[in-house]
Amino acid sequence: MSEINSICTLCDAPHPADTGERHVDSGTEYTLWRCDACGAKFWTPFKNPGAAWYERDPRYSDANSNPPLDPTPHHRDTISYLKKRASAGVVLDVGCGTGNFLNHARKNGWTCYGFDFDSNAVQAAHSAFGLTNIELSNFEKYIADHSELLQSCDLVTFFDVFEHIDDHRDFVGRVSSLLRDGGHLALTVPFGDSLKFLQPNDLPPRHLTRWTVPALSAFFERHGYDVVVANAIPAELDYILMKLRFKYGKAFSFGAVRKAQAVVAGSAAASVEGKAKAAASPMVRAVRIAAKIKDSILFGIPAIVVWGALHFSKRRYNGIHVIARKRATNHVGENQDVRTSNY
Repeated sequence: MSEINSICTLCDAPHPADTGERHVDSGTEYTLWRCDACGAKFWTPFKNPGAAWYERDPRYSDANSNPPLDPTPHHRDTISYLKKRASAGVVLDVGCGTGNFLNHARKNGWTCYGFDFDSNAVQAAHSAFGLTNIELSNFEKYIADHSELLQSCDLVTFFDVFEHIDDHRDFVGRVSSLLRDGGHLALTVPFGDSLKFLQPNDLPPRHLTRWTVPALSAFFERHGYDVVVANAIPAELDYILMKLRFKYGKAFSFGAVRKAQAVVAGSAAASVEGKAKAAASPMVRAVRIAAKIKDSILFGIPAIVVWGALHFSKRRYNGIHVIARKRATNHVGENQDVRTSNY
């Protein structure tokens, strides 16, 4: 039986409820709690495992070796939303990973800064995109080293970061110290009530919190923001196909993408820089497209069946996208101008 957790880690409300969900990782048992006051869920022990753990985790090391070259729909939506309302300015991407968002922002006229505590991701960002203003750092050190950015950023982003951290209130305080009044933050997190098949890695020590749209919106409203976009993101057909491929695809894999990368990178194939350059080559892109066609043939029909079965359930959602505007001093607040979801 787990120990009693007397207060909510996220809002200090008393007596969060034990959900009964447990997870064991490397001998540590984690307990999931639900706070009825703020609506969020959190795991205890509540501790981020640190940079070395992420550098060893194959989920992240694989992404660093084969960096995503295109922005996600949420990256595009964020830049598109702001483009309609203001000119491009200064953006800082917290936990920028391999830099695909910042590359997209740069193409749209933004002055880009970013940092990550994963050294391999930072190397990949430099190699794949030539992003010079990306550093190996943590949030506290980055602010200390870049006081010129205080109250100067027009946008601070942290995509798929918020669920990993163990200092949410300090974190949003740092974000606020960087943003000018009227500036925006943007983030994505996993959907807290998603079907486990869609979010199999939504577990500690990788992820420490689970969110719904109302809970996430309320968090930022409490900390000086007006939430202007808050949407639950449904799992699209291609995402479901990808999950099926990850779960069952090894039996049908010929390693063609890796072999093509090795041919292009030559003796540098073992290095992060060599892999990043190889991933951007036309030959590797063509092989990757062929691999996607193969997966579509093998897993397309099963993916359609799963997508159809989930279509009318809220468990079909796999993420949440939020954009929020920092209030000026004594600012009353603004109405949301984009459709929001209640999930």
